[in-house]
Amino acid sequence: MKKVCLKLLLFSLFFTLISCENDKKVDIPTTSQKALEALIEGNKRYVEGAMIHPNCDMKRVKETAPHQEPFAAVVGCSDSRVPVEIVFDQGVGDIFVIRTAGNNIDGKMIMGSIEYAVDHLGVKVLLVLGHGSCGGVTSAITGGAHHGEIGKLLHCIQEDIPEYIGKTELLDEAIRHHADVQIEEILNNELIKEKVDDGELIVKAAYYNINTGVVEIQ
Repeated sequence: MKKVCLKLLLFSLFFTLISCENDKKVDIPTTSQKALEALIEGNKRYVEGAMIHPNCDMKRVKETAPHQEPFAAVVGCSDSRVPVEIVFDQGVGDIFVIRTAGNNIDGKMIMGSIEYAVDHLGVKVLLVLGHGSCGGVTSAITGGAHHGEIGKLLHCIQEDIPEYIGKTELLDEAIRHHADVQIEEILNNELIKEKVDDGELIVKAAYYNINTGVVEIQ
C-alpha cells in the first residue's frame, strides 16, 4: 500500500512539474535594453538545453489572434539552420521575423517590413542576424557567374562587401561585415534613426554560430 501511495505521489509531482514548466512565462520587456537582454537570455537557455518554450500554447494563440505586439524584430537569413524563434527561445507573437537569403535588406519590401515592425508594431530591438557558413555570402564572395534572380541577389551582397570578393578564406569576417553594412543602411532611415536616438529602439548586428548555437551581439 505504501509503495502504491509513493508511486502516486511521484506521478503527481512529475505532472505538476510538467505543468509548471508549460505555464512558465517570461516578463514582457518594457524597454529597449530589456528587450535585447530577453533575446540574449533566451539564446543562453537554448544553448544550455534549458529552454522554457514561452508563449507556445493555444492560450497564446488566442491572445495574439486579434493583434500582435512583438517586442523584437529580426532580419535573418532564410537558411533552414537558423530558426529564429527557436534559437532565442521565444514563442508566438514575440518576434517579428523578416528572412531573406543572406539577410540582405535590399529592396522596398524588406525596408518596408522593417519600418512596419518599428513604427507600426513598436518593437524595441531590431537585429540583423548573420550566421556561419552563410550560402548567400559564400556564393557572393566566390565571384562565380550566376544568372536570373539569384544572380541579382548575389550582386546585392557583392555591392555591400566588394572588398571580400575572391577572399573565401575571410568568409566569417565577410559575413559579420555584411551584417554591419545592413545596420548602416537601416540607420540611414530617418524614422528608425529617430527612435534609436530617443532610446526607444536598439539596432544591432549579430552572428549565429551554427556549430554551437551561440548568438553573438556585434
